[in-house]
Amino acid sequence: MAPKRKQPAKRRRKTDSTEKVQEPPVKDDPKPENRLLSKMKNIMDSVQKGYTHQAKNIEKLWELKQATEEGDDIFFNNFWYLLQHACLISAREAPTERVIQFCCKFAIRADLDRETFTDAEVSQTGPFAVKLFSTALKYHNANNKAVRFRLCQIVNSVLTALGGDAEIDEDLFNQIYTCMLERLKDKVPGVRVQAVNTLNRLQDPSDPDCPVIKGYHTIMKTDGVAEVRRAAVKAIAVNSMSLLPIIERTRDTNPGVRRAAYEVLVEKISIRAMKISYRMKVLESGLRDRSAAVKEACISLIKKWVSYYNNDIIKLLKALDVEGKVDLCGEVVTEILNHVHIDSASECLLSRIENKVIPTDQLTCESVFYWRCIVAHTSTNQPDMYEQIMPTLSEYSHYLKDYVVKASSISSEDYDAHYQASYVIQELIKMAKLADMSDEAGRKNLITVTKFIICERKSLFKSSIERLVELYCLAEMNEQTRIKTVAEIITDIRNPLEGATQFNLDQIESCEKNDPVTMIRCLTMVSGLIQGVKCDVAFDPTLTVLLDDLVMTGVVSHNEIVRHLSIKSLGLSCILSKTLAKKYLVLFLQIVMVDNYAEILETSLKIIFDLFLVFGIEAFAEEDKKEQKKEQNGEQDTMSENSQSTLIDSSQEDILSSKLENTKIEDPENPLGEVDKKEVDSFADRIIARFKEFLDDEVLQSVAAEGIAKLMYNRRLVDAQLFSRLLLLWYNPTTEGDPLRHCLGMFFSTLGAGNDELLDVVEQAFFPTLETICDAPHTSPLLEINPANVAELLLSLLRGRHHEQIAIKMCNEILVSPTSPYGRCLIKVLPHCGVAGGDQTNLKLINSLVEQIIDEVNHVSTKRSLSSFSVRISSFITPPVEEEQDKENQENGGNGGSKEILDKLSQSTQGSDRSSTRRKALFATPSQPLDLLDTIT
Repeated sequence: MAPKRKQPAKRRRKTDSTEKVQEPPVKDDPKPENRLLSKMKNIMDSVQKGYTHQAKNIEKLWELKQATEEGDDIFFNNFWYLLQHACLISAREAPTERVIQFCCKFAIRADLDRETFTDAEVSQTGPFAVKLFSTALKYHNANNKAVRFRLCQIVNSVLTALGGDAEIDEDLFNQIYTCMLERLKDKVPGVRVQAVNTLNRLQDPSDPDCPVIKGYHTIMKTDGVAEVRRAAVKAIAVNSMSLLPIIERTRDTNPGVRRAAYEVLVEKISIRAMKISYRMKVLESGLRDRSAAVKEACISLIKKWVSYYNNDIIKLLKALDVEGKVDLCGEVVTEILNHVHIDSASECLLSRIENKVIPTDQLTCESVFYWRCIVAHTSTNQPDMYEQIMPTLSEYSHYLKDYVVKASSISSEDYDAHYQASYVIQELIKMAKLADMSDEAGRKNLITVTKFIICERKSLFKSSIERLVELYCLAEMNEQTRIKTVAEIITDIRNPLEGATQFNLDQIESCEKNDPVTMIRCLTMVSGLIQGVKCDVAFDPTLTVLLDDLVMTGVVSHNEIVRHLSIKSLGLSCILSKTLAKKYLVLFLQIVMVDNYAEILETSLKIIFDLFLVFGIEAFAEEDKKEQKKEQNGEQDTMSENSQSTLIDSSQEDILSSKLENTKIEDPENPLGEVDKKEVDSFADRIIARFKEFLDDEVLQSVAAEGIAKLMYNRRLVDAQLFSRLLLLWYNPTTEGDPLRHCLGMFFSTLGAGNDELLDVVEQAFFPTLETICDAPHTSPLLEINPANVAELLLSLLRGRHHEQIAIKMCNEILVSPTSPYGRCLIKVLPHCGVAGGDQTNLKLINSLVEQIIDEVNHVSTKRSLSSFSVRISSFITPPVEEEQDKENQENGGNGGSKEILDKLSQSTQGSDRSSTRRKALFATPSQPLDLLDTIT
């Protein structure tokens, strides 16, 4: 402790020794109550120094209370008089906290007798504690925020010190109940926290209309201070009404609140109390949280669930949504395997395995999923376990064939069984990819089995077909062989000619089997095939025929699924071929603006972004320039003619023409042309104009925003207006809970790392973004956005000269209209500009402008904030004399001027540190009596 704390003790020792030597006359004795106050003050002074002798001090004060002859009222008045000193101190310093805790512990034991004084728990409040409650609650609405905070803390501490079975008077209960409910709405966060903690033991979980629980709900959802929300999450009683609000806090903006929510789920809530959707929501939020502490809390929750099912992970998976959330359940199993010993984790699987496989009649979605996860985990670091649960490739191929044949006998009317069988097949196919492909005989058997399943089992879902084609491509090493084989299978499916043993182009051209079921099956195979090849599709004759005949036929199909698969296959082909990408880019733009099927719109737009991401916008701009030159020379657009002849024949022309009638585009065949000739001149500008339209579309908004963010992140596209739109989308309240926010959050957090071009875009978007928010109409959700928060984010993305330029522009904007909402917003943001160590000319200009703003502003707190900002700027402005010295020092290779400034700053900092360590005696006797009534509103 500071030396000042020891001086009163020395004076007391000198006084004590003097009293022993010479006793004062009886007529000069102080009043008995003054002697009592002095003894109590000495005990309180001792309490401030530490917790070591707190129990002895409580006993001393209790003995003093028992020995006093003045009465309990005098003792309580002196006790309350000393306690008031602590109530006036808002800083949570150790001496003050010790006094508060000491007084609360003494209050519940003040009326006990000698025999029960040392009991661990006190089950009933005595008159002294009741009087302390009543006196503290009397001043609960004091004007001084420190008093309100300390009194709420006293009430909370006394209730906490009572035993779990303690009882209090009903009138006192109602008084505490009413006062603390009112303090839940206090304007000081610390008071609200204490009120939340006080009401913890006064809530009634059995009452659906409990005011305390409702108050907690409101705080958890609307309170702007994270510490208050965290206290409410920890304090709220768990029932059917509070379960969902607790789960919602797992997605709170503050990591401390999110962690507290997971801790409550671990401590108070069983897995059986939550719906499957709640469980998956909690796991998704926790395992994918950016905070390591939150993720660790979520892992603790998973461990608790594993223990609940006695380490049977398959039973745990049955309590989750394995079919709908495959990736998330995979993350859950990965965390379990990383934190649980492999022998314990695999015990539930080994009990179900016979001859290294699970019998086909015992396969379930959960067992096959966990089997696949264990195989993937042990294939790299647990070879012994891998050999116990994974057969050879030949044996596994026959096992896969047997299950597929058995599943084919399931009636299509039994949807649940059919869907489960399809899921199991997909998992078995995934697990086949984990087998040892170096086994030549095993690969041949796998190729035979996959070809048999694809050709013979027509009842499989399209997802299983695509997986099988991918597996076949993995087993067949030769790329041309697998392309030819899949093309032959497609030919047999569309035109099952007897005796056809060789791939023939004429067979494909003459086939007429284009029903939706056949087209879906064939297009799914094409999609899986293209994902497994690396060659340029435009230069492979087999793939070209498939593309022109099968895929392009499906693009204009009436069936949405066929059309969607065709567009997906065409997009995959374009990604592999720059020639095809240039050829069909306009087609994808047409589809986005013409089609009415949401999945097709989203897929087409994703393909457009992928093409720009792979090849860059410049690659398509060159093609656009060539076309413009051809049009200027009167030549016919060759690409458009070729695409029209390929896409639309006489039997299909009515399909697109009927769709084009319902669109607002004047020229659907040229979706990039004639946007605005006065403002848009280049290909990139026309693309940006279309992207802005996509951001206004409710269906395409999320895909467009994610695509634009990826293009900007990879430096494929740079535009200030699009950046501003993304920022407004991120802050827009209507996007709350949308996965788009997570994507944009990652984009903004990694933006501008070492790229000056993007930083220039952020600077250009600064003022238009704030102006859009401030000038938003009354019906716009943008009104709920705090422009100061947006500005602080933008400033955090910038650095160096950007801050100086923004500060200068900001000052000029403020001087134009300092009292407007836009001007007031800029005034709040201006002090956040980092102008330390900048250009001297810019610093002087900024300081001059700030001084002009101070003269224009009338608000006291605003003037104070701007004045401190001006002082901060002035500290970095070098005086003229020192400038000359700096120049001389720089010429001589020295830095004397800057060193002097740094020395002055360090001296001032040290002085402030010394002043902050000064403390005052907590219970120094005041010149006037202390009364909290003076602080009442």
